[in-house]
Amino acid sequence: MPQALQDNPDDTQLLVPDLALPFPERRSPHWAAAERAVLRWARTTGLAATAREADQMAAHAWGLCAAVATPRASRARLSRMGCWLAWMGVLDDTAESERSRASFAEAVKGIRAVLAGRPPLGRHPLTAAFTDLHQRTRTLGSPAWRTRHTETVAQLLDGLVEEQHVKCQGLPGVAQYVEQRRITGYMPLLYNLTEVVLRCEIPSAIRQTDSFTRLVTASIDAADFINDVHTLRKELAHGETGNLVIVLAHERGITLERALHEAALRIRKAVEDFQIAEQDLHCALQARPLPVLPMGAWQATLTMVDSMHDWIAGLPAYYRASGRYRR
Repeated sequence: MPQALQDNPDDTQLLVPDLALPFPERRSPHWAAAERAVLRWARTTGLAATAREADQMAAHAWGLCAAVATPRASRARLSRMGCWLAWMGVLDDTAESERSRASFAEAVKGIRAVLAGRPPLGRHPLTAAFTDLHQRTRTLGSPAWRTRHTETVAQLLDGLVEEQHVKCQGLPGVAQYVEQRRITGYMPLLYNLTEVVLRCEIPSAIRQTDSFTRLVTASIDAADFINDVHTLRKELAHGETGNLVIVLAHERGITLERALHEAALRIRKAVEDFQIAEQDLHCALQARPLPVLPMGAWQATLTMVDSMHDWIAGLPAYYRASGRYRR
C-alpha cells in the first residue's frame, strides 16, 4: 500500500483548494426534467432495476451534471446527455470494483459486439443501456461523426481494461497516469456527444489544427484533474488509487495534503494552456478566408469552445451537489 494511504489523513486536511476558474457556472433550466428522464430511462433499460439502484441513480444527479456541462442544450438532448452520463457512471463503478470484474468483462464483450454492428451479446444492463443510447444517438451525427464516436467508445473500453491491468501492477507514474486518464476520464466521448447535443459538429479542417488539438488536450486535463481533487475523499474511502493526488503523493513521496495543492496547480496550468490555445485558435480561424471556412464552421467551433468553458466550470458545481461524491 502506498505510504500516503497508510497515513490516514484527517478530512479537514483534504479540503478542495480554491481553483479560481475563469469561466462562469451556468445551468440549464431543464435540469429537473433531465433528472426525471434519466431515472425513467435507467429503469426501462435495467440500469436501475431495483429500488436501491433507482435511489442511488437519483442521488447521483446525472441530469444536473448534463445541465451544468451543456446548459444550452434543448430539453430532449439535455436528457440524452444525462442518460449517457449515467451509463458512464455505472460503467466506471463496474470497472473499478474488484468484486465486479466478471460483470465488467461481460459488459465490455457485449458493447464491443454492438460497436461492430452485431447483435448485443448477453443480457448485461450496461450492454442493453448502451445499445439503446448508441442507436438513438448515431442518427444525430454525420457519417464522419458516427465513425469517430464508434472509435472513441472502443478506445475507452480498451483504456478501462488496460487501467485494470496497470492497477494490478501498482501505482503508475504521474506521466503515465495523465496520459491514460485522457482516455479513461471519459472526456473524449463526452466531447463527441457534446457536438451532437449542441449541434456543433467540428469540421476536420479545424479538428486537425495544432491549436484545436492543444485546446482539447488542455481542457480534458483540466476536467480530469478537477474530478480528481473533488473525488479524492470518496476514492480514499473506497480504497481506490486511480487519482492524480494519490499518484503525485506516491511518486513524490509527499503528503496527500501537499499533493492536493500540487494537483490544484496543475489544474490552473491546464486552464492557462487552454486559454492560450483558445486565443491561438481564434487567430487561426480569422486567418482563414471565408470560402475555405464556411460561416457554419465558425459558429460550430465557437459553440464547442464555449461548451468546454461549461465543462470546466460546471463540473465543480456538480461534484458539490451530487450524492455520488460524498463519503
